[in-house]
Amino acid sequence: MQLVRFNPFTELTGIDRLFNDTFDRFFEDTDRRLTNRTWSPSVDVSETETEIIFTAEFPGFEKDEIDISVNEGRLSISGERKFTEEKETKHHRVERWYGKFYRSFLLPKSADAEKISANLKNGVLTITLPKKEEAKPRQIPVSVN
Repeated sequence: MQLVRFNPFTELTGIDRLFNDTFDRFFEDTDRRLTNRTWSPSVDVSETETEIIFTAEFPGFEKDEIDISVNEGRLSISGERKFTEEKETKHHRVERWYGKFYRSFLLPKSADAEKISANLKNGVLTITLPKKEEAKPRQIPVSVN
């Protein structure tokens, strides 16, 4: 038999989630396409020795629907997912977010914003910022006198 330490806060987390889900069901605006609220795409930020990589999910987007800019050391990603309603279609539930989105990231000084590149493939946007040469790790030779 294995002993397990009881943590009362674990139990409260489940109750809190139950309360929030119930509360949201009654008071949340379920027709998100009619609101002015913005949504945010998920973005992962990773780093290698030579570059900084931003990976964002944009299912169903075309490349001209996403705006990417760098200004004063800040990377900005913005755009809009438009809702197209067909007269013959009756929607029973709309869970995907529609409307404008905006994400902004402060870039480190090591990023070379002049050489930024972006690629959209299968709904995944990859933005690559190479690091400046002086920021890349380099091997220092040791001399013997």
